[in-house]
Amino acid sequence: MDAPFRWQRREELPFTKENFAALLDNEIPALRIRGFASQAECKQFIGAMDGANMQYYRLAPVGYIGTAQVEYRWGKSKADYFEACARAWKDWHYVVDRSWNPLERMMKMVADLTGKPTRVADEPEGRCFAGIIRKASKGTGRHVDYAPMNTPGWNIARIDQQLGWNLFFEAPLVGGETTIWNKPWNVKAEAGKEPPMSYGLGNDAISGAESWTYKAVDGDVVIFNTRNPHEISGGKDGRERLQIGSFIGRMPDRSFVFWS
Repeated sequence: MDAPFRWQRREELPFTKENFAALLDNEIPALRIRGFASQAECKQFIGAMDGANMQYYRLAPVGYIGTAQVEYRWGKSKADYFEACARAWKDWHYVVDRSWNPLERMMKMVADLTGKPTRVADEPEGRCFAGIIRKASKGTGRHVDYAPMNTPGWNIARIDQQLGWNLFFEAPLVGGETTIWNKPWNVKAEAGKEPPMSYGLGNDAISGAESWTYKAVDGDVVIFNTRNPHEISGGKDGRERLQIGSFIGRMPDRSFVFWS
């Protein structure tokens, strides 16, 4: 049996070039950018969500504005996805144009930090969506996100590392934590075939793995390696868990692409 993975440092570290590289290599559990957004900016963004097109997943109590590419990995076409992207950007701009643009700020911070280009991911058929806004106050099931295995055959499957970032506008003071297990997903995926199920993972997916749990805090961004299984617990104090985020993938030319 393979030896378990071990993080070199078990702590949330600040957003530096060295720490960002360590997170890409899964040497640390998470990075935190404290005060990414001011309290005034958080309130402004939440206010701009009034009247927005908040949708809900059929099988999970999670609200969202935008669209998630992973929902189109089987039983639907790329054309279906890019039709959804057009609607998603329209819904997203309803909020962002009335407040401010966290995605743009995050992309610039990564570009400035790494010295590498950043852009929203695209495919020959069109531009992907990035920056999904979510209400996940009741938590989510255990899952992984890694494009080479979630989405074989797409441009985003060419990445060699994948992170996820979330900015929290409001977060539960009790509950609402995210737990990450240090056991990078490794399954066989082939273009043209239905990809492996990556949601609702059982205990075998985390057996023997060390874990890290982080607390969502208003105005903070937390970044972690999404190839590791992770889940969110439900809030217990009536506060919402309102957030915006996307994936960050490193391409073969070392540039970074963003998508949701």
